[in-house]
Formats: sequence, structure tokens, C-alpha cells
Amino acid sequence: MSTKTRVLALVATLAALTGCTIVPASGNPPTASEDERGGDILSQTYVRILASPPRPDATAVEIVRGFQAAMASFDDPQRKIARQYLTGAAAASWQPWAAATRVCDCRFADDLPEEDAEKFVVSFKGRQVGTLEAGGRYRAASDGTLDEAFTLVRVNGEWRISEAPQGLILLRTDLTRAYAPVEIYFPNPSFNGLVADRVRVPIDPSRGLPESLIRTLLRGPTGPLAGAVENVYPKGTELNGIEIEGDTLYVDFSAPIAGLRDSPERIKAMKAQLAWSLGTDRVGGRYIEILVNGDAFPGGGMRFKPTEYPTYNPSVITGDAAGYFVRDGRMFRIAGKDEEQPVAVLGSAGQPTRPFKHSAVSAEGRDQVAALMGDETGVWVTQMVAGSPWQRWINAQGHLTPPSWDREGEVWAVETAGGKSQVWHAATAGHQSPVPAPELENANVTAFRVARDGVRVAVVADNGAGPTVQIGSIVRGPTYRVGALETLVPAEEGQKIVDVAWRDATTLLVLTEKNSPSGSQQALAAYPIMDGDEKTSIEVPKRLTSITSTDSRILARDENGTITVWDGKKWTTLVDDGSDYPAYPLG
Repeated sequence: MSTKTRVLALVATLAALTGCTIVPASGNPPTASEDERGGDILSQTYVRILASPPRPDATAVEIVRGFQAAMASFDDPQRKIARQYLTGAAAASWQPWAAATRVCDCRFADDLPEEDAEKFVVSFKGRQVGTLEAGGRYRAASDGTLDEAFTLVRVNGEWRISEAPQGLILLRTDLTRAYAPVEIYFPNPSFNGLVADRVRVPIDPSRGLPESLIRTLLRGPTGPLAGAVENVYPKGTELNGIEIEGDTLYVDFSAPIAGLRDSPERIKAMKAQLAWSLGTDRVGGRYIEILVNGDAFPGGGMRFKPTEYPTYNPSVITGDAAGYFVRDGRMFRIAGKDEEQPVAVLGSAGQPTRPFKHSAVSAEGRDQVAALMGDETGVWVTQMVAGSPWQRWINAQGHLTPPSWDREGEVWAVETAGGKSQVWHAATAGHQSPVPAPELENANVTAFRVARDGVRVAVVADNGAGPTVQIGSIVRGPTYRVGALETLVPAEEGQKIVDVAWRDATTLLVLTEKNSPSGSQQALAAYPIMDGDEKTSIEVPKRLTSITSTDSRILARDENGTITVWDGKKWTTLVDDGSDYPAYPLG
């Protein structure tokens, strides 16, 4: 492959502010359209952010403002210019990456020092809106405050900062301007599917976004996904660069990636990981070819289309999936497009011989039903095949959450007894295993839903302050573990969590009910579980008791036993009164 010169049109937009030459603090970086770039996704036009050293006559407040602006300059990765605003001792001790980067809506106090003052303190206060962790993971702060003080002294007649907070502090506008939110993907432990991880990638004018994205991939997963997913790139793999030539995007890695050549399962997962992370919108109709230090991948090269890996979709289930419900002790299947009448499923679940409740359906192709069985203890499973009996997969004596399937064909439930909770999983009858979940041991767990990616879990638990919705992950290995729980919906006085359901790989539906002087009020909302996006409310015309969902449809039961479906615009009745336990596969 010939060497190709990539020219970035760098626009330096400078503004004089308080004696420091810095960039405007708002606005997104303008980018050229693909037509304007001749179809080259690597030649993007960005506004370059330049920080300037302190002016000789800068006031104390101007020095602090200039220092904060220099913190947000990615043309100065070592923050050398920012250190020029500090005294020698402060510059030596200041650690920009000593802590997570704080993001705030803040302002500097406008107080002025006395004319002959040799020392002065400038306050910087406001609302902390989030933090940006080392791997690029952004976490919103629902009710945070930031109150910092910068101590300045005169050095040879000029103001310099002698005491500064450790770490970087960015304004919200800095985050919007300087970081691109992207989703990157990592294989699950079975290498048969992907798990999404959203990060903020710094907009580096010397690189295109795809290059920055791949370098972020090589660093591995962030936050709760660390340890729960795989990163197939061998240790030490580095990105040499990327280029476009003709109809191909070439991605050139260092030698360690050749270590995958005898691992076809990992190679396929790596291709899917790269294809999904780059996305068809960035790659267009091009092929991707992986090189090793500029040469073809050992064994005949590695060239593929990004569209070749739909089965790795983290959401697994689409809007056209069949739905299920229970009526008169029997489970019925209804076609995804609602064009057929409900039909009783085969096997014991379709026969009114043993009453069951809280049923769940496995992945399509496995065709298994898990349920709680009347007054009998444990979780029972049957296959939707003629003659298939019920078998007890999980034998537990305490109160059990409704069962939940993962994409590997394992069923999960949480037992609560004597004030303690225990997570269980089983892949066949008689082979259940306890799963350590230290954060849930002393909680009353009422729901435990494994996401369709098989890694994340949604948990409704009460530790004594009221029910919350938490998102965690399953670490799989010789032994399993559930942990890294983070609160998605906090406890509120009088609030009840009625039900939760995964909409897709990164969105959870939460149905809540809250008492008010006029009676109880229900609310249904879609909560993005990553990056602090805002929830989206969904109209609830009737009081609902349970929900399940695909990426585009919600199946729900109301208090009269009517099964209705939400298609994104309206609710439509599918089955009249007397039905229960709506379910989508892996729902």
C-alpha cells in the first residue's frame, strides 16, 4: 500500500480574553461534509483550540481564567502552557490527571485584590454536572456542587497561581466542544456477541475521529465493563495509523495483533468489534483491511465488509420478534407483526395442567420457558416442544424474583430469605450455582433482569431507604460474580418500582408508581444507562402491572389483564381482559 499524505485543514480561531489568547468557550467543531472531503473520512476540518501563555499585565482573575482555558487545550497534551500560569513549585506539583476530570457550570468571582496586595484568592463556584474518567467514561452528577479556590501570589511583579486544585476542571462547553461521544464495542466472554461502551473521545485535530476511536478501543473497556467483557487485541497492540485508498479503509496495527492468526473465533470477534465501533456511517460502503506493520495480515490478508456481522448486535432482539403472554394457565405466542391470532405454544407451557407465573422466554432458537410454579419452590423450565415437561432448574426456598434468561441459555433469579439475598444461575436442571453479589447480600431484591448482551444486569433492590434501580455487570469465569452496581433510579419517598425491562443494549424501561393527594400516579420512562443522557417519558393511558420490550415495541399488561403494544406512537390492544405475563425473548 502506498504512503498517503493526509492534510487536515486546521482553523485557528483565537480570541483575546483577559490577557490570554484562547478559544471561544462554546460551539461544536465544524466538520466538512463527506462530499466536501471527497468521501475521505480522515480529512475532517476541525477548529483547533490554542491556549496562550499569560500576558505580562494580566490581573489575578485573568490569570485564573487563562489557566482554566489552558486546561481544555488538546493541542497541548502535557498542559505546558497551563503550567506557565503557576508558580515554579505549583507547576511541579500540579497533576492534571491525578483525579477524574470534573465538568461544571461555573463562574469566577470578580473580586479584585488591593493594589499593593502580594497574595489573593480567586473563587470558582457552580454546579458540577459530571466527571470524565480516565478511559473517557462520562458520569453525570445529578446534584453536585463545585467550590474551588485558587491562591495567587506575585512573582517578579506578575500574578501566578501558587495553589491549584489537582486534576482538570472543564466547563460544560469545553466538554461539548472538545469531546465526541461515541459507542465502542467489546466481545462478551463467549465471543458470540458485543457489548456497548460509550466514551468521550477527545477531538484531536491531528487525527480523524476514527483513528482516535480505534486508539480508545485498544485501551479496553471502562467502568463496570472492566473484567466483564473481552478485548481481543493482544497485549501490546498499537495502532500505526489508518488510511483510505480506493474502496478500502486500511487499519495498520503493530506486530502483536498477528498473534490472533490461529484463533478464528477471536479474529471474527475482533472484526465485529472493529466494524461495529467504526460504524457503517463512518466507513460508508468501504471494505476494512487490517495490516500488520504495513503488510498483509499473515495467512492471506484480512479484508471484510463492516456489514458482515449483524449477529453480534448487542440488542439481539428486533422489533419484529414474536411476543408471548399467559391466559387461562397457557402460554400463547403472537407474531411480531400482529398479523396472526395468538397460538398456544407447544410443550407443558402451552397446556393448562400446572399453573405458573412470571414466565420468561429464552433466545429465539432455544425456545425455552422459565417460570415460577404456583406454590412449588424454585424456577422451572420447559421447552416449547411437544411433550416437553417442566423441570426444576433452580431449587430455592425463599422468595424468588421472576426468572431472567441470558443469551447463553442460562436462567437467573435472586432468592431473598431471612433478610439476605442470593443470586442463582443454572444452565440445566440440577446444576444450579450460587453467584456472589456482595452489594446485594443485605438488600431486598424484587427484580433481576439480565440484559440481552448477557453482561449487564438491571436490579430493583431496597437497602432500607426505598427501592432503587441499579445497573451492574456479570463477570464470568471459573466462578461468576455480579457487581459494579451503579444507581440509575434513586429512591424517592412514596415511589414504587412496578417493573423494569430492557429495551435494547443501552436503554432500560422503568415503570414507577407514586402516591399523591389525588391518588397514585404511574410513569413509564426509557433511561439510557450510559453517558448521562436524559430519560424519555412514554405515555401511560392505563395503569400497567408489567412490561417487556424490544428495541421498537413495548408489550404491557394493564390492571384488567389487557395486553397492549406500544409502537412508538400509540398503544394498541392485542388481547382483551384476562391475560398476564407479557414477554419477549430475553426480555
